[in-house]
Amino acid sequence: MIAKTRSMTVEEYFAFDETSDIRNEFIDGEIYPMPGGTRSHNKIVAMTIRTLIDLLDPRDCEVYASQMRVRVDDTKYLYPDVSIVRGEPEFEEENEVTLLNPTAVVEVTSPSSIATDHVEKVAYYGAVPSIQGYLILDQERVFAEWYTRTESGWHLQQFNDASDEIALEPLGCRLRLAQVYRGLSLSA
Repeated sequence: MIAKTRSMTVEEYFAFDETSDIRNEFIDGEIYPMPGGTRSHNKIVAMTIRTLIDLLDPRDCEVYASQMRVRVDDTKYLYPDVSIVRGEPEFEEENEVTLLNPTAVVEVTSPSSIATDHVEKVAYYGAVPSIQGYLILDQERVFAEWYTRTESGWHLQQFNDASDEIALEPLGCRLRLAQVYRGLSLSA
């Protein structure tokens, strides 16, 4: 992640982010702009959201797009591409901008975020007690990494075939990679 602005307080970040044209993540006083993604990135996010909405019971789960901010701790705020809450969502403020209790999050990699998604964000999301699963989807090939929380840390599974199904245990459903990558011509 490359910081693009001066160091800020959390309150300054909230004010800045509220008026910004793009999403901005916040890590320990630094702002990290999150510009829009490619066609593949956006299509994978859209298909993931659509598929999860179809798979999950709307009475029990809510699926949020990338405009939902997630609080990691007092000095870290991220914007996952997809956030899912099983049960009643909890928010930091009345306007329901910052989610406190996601059950699972999804990031779709881009060339500029691939290292961050696979290293820093694994640790950040691991610091959120409610997050039981973290799914990373590659935008350039059919490839997914599914991290599930265990007593000893994250358990990693990798998938690289469109026919693969990922058991999203914390959500009580199975996600087929063919659904997520539908309409895209990507290599395995």
